[in-house]
This record gives sequence, C-alpha cells and structure tokens, in this order.
Amino acid sequence: CLALVLGSLEHRFAHTEPMPVVLDDVLVHFDDERSLAALEALAEFAKTTQVLLFTHHGRIRDQALGLDPTRGVFIHRLPR
Repeated sequence: CLALVLGSLEHRFAHTEPMPVVLDDVLVHFDDERSLAALEALAEFAKTTQVLLFTHHGRIRDQALGLDPTRGVFIHRLPR
C-alpha cells in the first residue's frame, strides 16, 4: 500500500508542485527488514519533497538513526 501511495504521489508531483507528505505510523506492522527498506525509500523520496514520518515506536526511530547521515534524515523527539 505504501508503494502505491508513493508511486501515485511521484506521478502527481511530476506534473505539479510537490507538497509535503505526512505519514503517521505507516510502518507499525512492518518487520525490521521491510521497515528499513521503507525508510530508505522514504529517504530517497524526500529528495524531491518534504516527508514527515510520525511514530511512537523506538525501533523505527533507531532504524532511521542508522541510515547514512548524508541521506538528509533528521530525527526530532517530541516531549511527552
């Protein structure tokens, strides 16, 4: 489902001005391998538009922290 969303947005943004993409806990049911692949795909997608991914899962945050820092991934932790 995430691949379809990204594909349709990529097609749409090819013809219009890109706008931010906001995702809320879309990786919650992914295993570690799939969530890491999805994070890498989102980092690549973020080269053309702003991607905001919200999660309360520490493992997703840890995986994002493990991505190559040159990918432009930034982690911001909200206070409780």
